[in-house]
Amino acid sequence: MTTHPWLLSRRQIFDTHYRLPSEGVAEVDNLFAQMEQLAMQCSDQAMFEQQLAASPLTQTYNGLLAKFASYYVIDGHTAAQQTEKLQRGAAASAAQEYVTSGIKRELHTAAVQAMPEELRRLKFGGLRVVPVIGPIIQWMDNFRWFRSMFTSKKG
Repeated sequence: MTTHPWLLSRRQIFDTHYRLPSEGVAEVDNLFAQMEQLAMQCSDQAMFEQQLAASPLTQTYNGLLAKFASYYVIDGHTAAQQTEKLQRGAAASAAQEYVTSGIKRELHTAAVQAMPEELRRLKFGGLRVVPVIGPIIQWMDNFRWFRSMFTSKKG
């Protein structure tokens, strides 16, 4: 365990925010042992920070943060556990939505098939299927289309 005060805040990140597997603990312990040796060679913290920034230990430290990112603890669970929980929830939700939409589709089909033919035509054709109103609506749509061909849009 790291005892040098210049390293405590860095070490606490791993100790309090990560739930590392045993091999991760060993890698972190090894890195901090090397960092502690470097700290012992420096006369003050400023010198240590400069030496640390120039050494490959900084890249190793950052690499371990990234390597063990899935072990970062969020609300008492590691990031990997949170991701797994979200994936399970999404899969269950997708399955439920698939079943629900299938049931709705089947009910809609059954309802449409149970309708009288005239009502079915009115449902899907709207007012266009009504004998007098349908041709008037079609004529108005044709007139709008024809007018749009010869008028310019100003905007």
